[in-house]
Amino acid sequence: MKTCVLAAMGAALLSAPVLAADHEWEFRLGVTAHDLSDHVEDGPNITVGLVGPQIEALSLIWTPRPYVYGSFNTNELTNFGGAGLEWDFNITENLSFQPAFGLSYNDGVRDIDRTAPPSDPNRIRLATTRSLMGEHILFHTTFALNYEFSDQITVAAYYEHISHGQILGSGRNQALDNAGIRFGYRWGQR
Repeated sequence: MKTCVLAAMGAALLSAPVLAADHEWEFRLGVTAHDLSDHVEDGPNITVGLVGPQIEALSLIWTPRPYVYGSFNTNELTNFGGAGLEWDFNITENLSFQPAFGLSYNDGVRDIDRTAPPSDPNRIRLATTRSLMGEHILFHTTFALNYEFSDQITVAAYYEHISHGQILGSGRNQALDNAGIRFGYRWGQR
């Protein structure tokens, strides 16, 4: 897991100079409390993300920005990464609301073995220590309040939810709810 975190951070940092400076980009690093709704899994998550420039071709849906994102559990439980679209709605000059929606992939446990007897130690361990995700590909929804300290530095409090919503799968759907704080560094032109 630590290797995944370092690889994701390294790739994002190494790619930063290559990305066009004539559009605004943002690199994000944060930490979230993990599995807030069920409290089955534990440990904070380290998060990394990269947000690209606005997609002018999507102006009919308020010109969103694309994002890629990774969330890595420090207790080696469910990790996930995703990609999607994020919007930025100004509340004041420095404060904005940032909803985002996309798809994610997780390495969590899909379900317990329903053919195993109820007393099976592995079944009991999984049912009591892991969120049972139902599917590996899930929706990723985020709501953030973002504050701009300057043109380059931002901080946000955010909540995220990953789930299949009985659309990308059926049956088991314990999902994950995380909340945390992230810091951002922006570069390029607005």
